[in-house]
Amino acid sequence: MSTKTSNLSTLELEVVRDVQARFLPYRLPRIQGLDYCGDSRPAGKVGGDFFDFTQDGRGGLVVSVGEVSGQGIAAAILMSGIQSLLRGLSSALLFDPVKVVRDLNRTVYEVSPDNFFTTLFYARVDAAARQLQYVSAGHEPALLIRADGHTVQRLESTGAVLGLTPRVAYSCRTLAFEPGDMLIAFTDGIPDVGIPDAIRRNPGARASDLVALIMEAADTVEAPADDHTVIVVRCEGAGVGRCC
Repeated sequence: MSTKTSNLSTLELEVVRDVQARFLPYRLPRIQGLDYCGDSRPAGKVGGDFFDFTQDGRGGLVVSVGEVSGQGIAAAILMSGIQSLLRGLSSALLFDPVKVVRDLNRTVYEVSPDNFFTTLFYARVDAAARQLQYVSAGHEPALLIRADGHTVQRLESTGAVLGLTPRVAYSCRTLAFEPGDMLIAFTDGIPDVGIPDAIRRNPGARASDLVALIMEAADTVEAPADDHTVIVVRCEGAGVGRCC
């Protein structure tokens, strides 16, 4: 490889990485009754993971965590496009989980290269209604850890991954989300083993601190290099919301 080509590739990677960074949420809305935070670290200069937080205008927080198959610039560009599409669909479809994921799947199918697919966890959390709604398109099961610290529910997939076929029937699950309950969603670069223990060892820790602890634990696991992405949302009941 020539020096000119090498320098051009490095520049392209930096541009893509900058675009990806701009898509990560950095102006987080404070939502009453919730403490939440997220982080994403690519294994290389660019990655195929993403997460997002959006306020739905009705006092709820909309959460998304996704992972694009493949690696490199192609996966990174596709990831940025999917995240942008998701934001637009969420607003246009009033954050209806099933409609958003169904329409996103159809679009991803139309624009993705062959053999590319995306997993997605998409949820709406309403602290006032004490409710969690989610759709999971083939994504790593999120964890719902109850306030007692011992009851853990795995939020399994409710439909196929995005992009393999244009017509998929997705379903939405609705669960109680009481004060002290915690939602933890992540990509497969984060080992879920040990997360509940880490939560129990740090009662009362802020969501931002728990995200940092989970990231640190993932860094110590000897596994093939992969992107690391995790979000934590805790229901705090009445009171001022907190975010990282």
